[in-house]
Amino acid sequence: MIQKDEEHKIVLAMMEESLSKARFAYESMMAERDALKSREADLKDRIEEMETENASLRTKVDDLCKTKIWMLSEGAQLLAKNIHKGKEMTAAVAGVNNAMSVVGINSGLHTGYVHALQKKTPYKEVPLVNRNATEELKAAIVCFDTLKFPVIEDLPKLGDAPLSEIKKALRFANDDSANE
Repeated sequence: MIQKDEEHKIVLAMMEESLSKARFAYESMMAERDALKSREADLKDRIEEMETENASLRTKVDDLCKTKIWMLSEGAQLLAKNIHKGKEMTAAVAGVNNAMSVVGINSGLHTGYVHALQKKTPYKEVPLVNRNATEELKAAIVCFDTLKFPVIEDLPKLGDAPLSEIKKALRFANDDSANE
């Protein structure tokens, strides 16, 4: 019986050791599970943050694309129209026109005076007199008022083009910065 008690004690000790190892393994697995759950929760939070950021960036990209298309299809044309019809352009053209008129009148008066002194030709027979000047001026005004800028009209076609193509389309043929 003492031997059986000894055997029982040994078996019991082995079972307790085995149970202790099993408990330790179980506790380790539970701790690892908790750590994994914590990491999973952190990853889920990060995914939600990234999805929110992605949605925000997508909205910004969509807005930028819409802005680019509007700028190319309407904005540039409005800009050109505002420049063309603006008081600054009108003042600049009027200044040049007035100065040219004075120079032209002075030149014409001088030439006419010299011619009249030399030949005493009646006005209707004076060479170089443009009898259609008023009609030509009206036609020039209509041309200016209806002036179209092909580069502006072609911009809407570049709605899906990369910026490099848009820049290339906006440069003058002899522009030195075309190599940038």
